[in-house]
Amino acid sequence: MKKNFIAAIALSMVSGVTGLYAGNPERQGQAGAAQLTINGWARSSGWGWANGGGVSGVEAMYMNAAGLDRSTTKTELAFNRTQWLVGSGIAINNFAFSQKMGEDGDKGTFGVSVMQFGIKPIEITTESNPYGGIGTYRVNMTNIGLAYSKSFSNNVSAGVVVRAVNEGIPDARAMGMSLDAGVQYTTTLRPTSNKMKQNDIKFGVSMKNIGPDMRHQGDGLSYKATLQNGTFSKTVQPKVDKIKMPSLLNISGSYDIRLDKSADAYNNKLTVGFGFTNYAFSANQTTLGLEYTYKQFISVRGGFVYQEGVFDSENRTSAFTGLSGGLSYDIKTKGNVVSLDYSYRATNPFDGTHSFGLRIGLGGGEE
Repeated sequence: MKKNFIAAIALSMVSGVTGLYAGNPERQGQAGAAQLTINGWARSSGWGWANGGGVSGVEAMYMNAAGLDRSTTKTELAFNRTQWLVGSGIAINNFAFSQKMGEDGDKGTFGVSVMQFGIKPIEITTESNPYGGIGTYRVNMTNIGLAYSKSFSNNVSAGVVVRAVNEGIPDARAMGMSLDAGVQYTTTLRPTSNKMKQNDIKFGVSMKNIGPDMRHQGDGLSYKATLQNGTFSKTVQPKVDKIKMPSLLNISGSYDIRLDKSADAYNNKLTVGFGFTNYAFSANQTTLGLEYTYKQFISVRGGFVYQEGVFDSENRTSAFTGLSGGLSYDIKTKGNVVSLDYSYRATNPFDGTHSFGLRIGLGGGEE
């Protein structure tokens, strides 16, 4: 079983690498449902895609569903609030819940996640009222995911997420479905030299947003037109092109470095992470990240996401300038854990993106 999963990982790597240069730059920006590519979670977004192989718990439902079953607690609840591109008036609310199945959690883990966008009202304008003043409308975007993850051994886990996508305005809407799938593999570099340092190498492959095309529908797409040589007008419903899902493939790995001088202590850990993300409809990204953890209750992390043109302010295709950072504080007591998370992503223009998170884990955590 383990060999089959390792072979699947290797095959995915080969498929991803051979497809790196197969994309057409002219396709960038042609996909819809772009909210599916936004990480609204504070703990993982602090160092981008660098932790796709080590992410665990409810946040794994975004990055790599295989990590959902790697949570150290039986039940998890998480709430996150993201101020997206501060100054744009966009806020993102994330909620997630997971539950291990079976008496010992050996039946896998089920999870549900909800991502909802809060966008400030927009003025209604028409040809006769180009400056507004006749009311406002709101853009609605909500994604709901159902996930299942299973660890097949201490080293290999896999998971899937089925997600319902809903976006639109009051008189025009698009709905769709997407599938995420991921595999994680962990191992120990030198298992006999230091038994305190286990599973220090983590590797992950995930595919996201695979699904059928979406199409907008509604009265908002129709308009009144006067027929040629006619004396009356008629409501016309134009044909609308389909919207493709913003699919992507991520390959990432990390390594834990023990910084303690004493052979009997493991209080200071530095994790080095790397990730490559192949986007079907936008520029590919390469992520480098670092995370320092002290006694498993304080973590500080940072990363840099590189994509073509990131250093060119005139030709850059994204508002994000690459730098990110964050910190977490974990309070553990009587087998439960409460975590406070924060992350920041630098942008130009706007005043960056800030994420705040609260995670509660019940049952099975370290005291």
